[in-house]
Amino acid sequence: MAQVTLRDVAQAAGVSMATASRVLNGSARRPSEQISQRVRVAARQLGYVPNASAQALARSTSGLMGLVIQDLENPYFSAIASGFQRAAAAEGRLVLLSQTGGEEAATSAALRGMGAQRVDGVLVVGALNLDLSQQSGIRGLLSEISARGGGVVTVGQDHGVGTVLGPDDRAGGVSLAKAAVTAGYRRFAIVDDTARAPSAVARSEGFVAGLRAAGLSVEHSVRGAVAVNSGGDIGTALVRYLHSHGGGGPLCFFAITDAIAVAVLGRAQQGGVRVPEDLGIMGFDGIRAGRDCCPSLTTVDLPLPEMGRRAFTLLRHSGDVADEEMVPVGWRVDGRSITVPGRFRRGGTTLR
Repeated sequence: MAQVTLRDVAQAAGVSMATASRVLNGSARRPSEQISQRVRVAARQLGYVPNASAQALARSTSGLMGLVIQDLENPYFSAIASGFQRAAAAEGRLVLLSQTGGEEAATSAALRGMGAQRVDGVLVVGALNLDLSQQSGIRGLLSEISARGGGVVTVGQDHGVGTVLGPDDRAGGVSLAKAAVTAGYRRFAIVDDTARAPSAVARSEGFVAGLRAAGLSVEHSVRGAVAVNSGGDIGTALVRYLHSHGGGGPLCFFAITDAIAVAVLGRAQQGGVRVPEDLGIMGFDGIRAGRDCCPSLTTVDLPLPEMGRRAFTLLRHSGDVADEEMVPVGWRVDGRSITVPGRFRRGGTTLR
């Protein structure tokens, strides 16, 4: 059976196609209620299914939300995405999701595609290491979405458009360093992020600053990209270092993220390194695996699903951070930026 078209509905109702479109696609320009009712009855009798693209054009809104995420296997990203998706589903919104691997080209392609689909808003999760030209390109694509009335929220990096949502990475790093010193550690190691992600750099700088304030410094850096699949290699390199530099007391390792910290814990246990007797481990993020592993992680807990939910709320209201209902108590607003507070949690990976 041939698909029923808008023309069929218009002919059955005795109206023009433009009039039928205004009724069925949700345009602000509506004919009289008598004519509208005639069109709706004809559509129902014929079994007409409205075209989503036509509805988007008529309403200047698509009902779609965009979510650009680096890695779904990374529990930090997936927890934020879960909160965003659940909030969207609760309001009957569909989410267009694109996983980019943290690549600039893939991120640009995703934003172009979402702009073409006329998304009502887009959330970009994760920081990118961009040169000036690439920064300009991403900013331009987000500006195009914003210019069409779409909201823009980014987590972890300010692209100069929309609302920026994220933790105070540097302050979190400082708090972890102070806790490590208070716990009695005097030897420290850290991840040297080869990708130079802004959030990783800020966390590292905070940790180093916290040590410096206590008159201490980092003894060893393990080079590696701060990505969920690099934790095993980082852990192997750290265990190798410990076996060759075992004297001088226990070593405290700041893994930058919980995902890496969990992987390092596994490698340490496989390599015969006692945690926390020989090695203390600190993460950052507050993922569920960090609470469930044994011993549990010492970390900075972030309300990741709530960050996703609030990002959706901000997009739905065009990023209006001036409305107090958009921002939970304790979250700090400064212009376009919203800082999410973290909560220090001491786990068994540093208790001795």
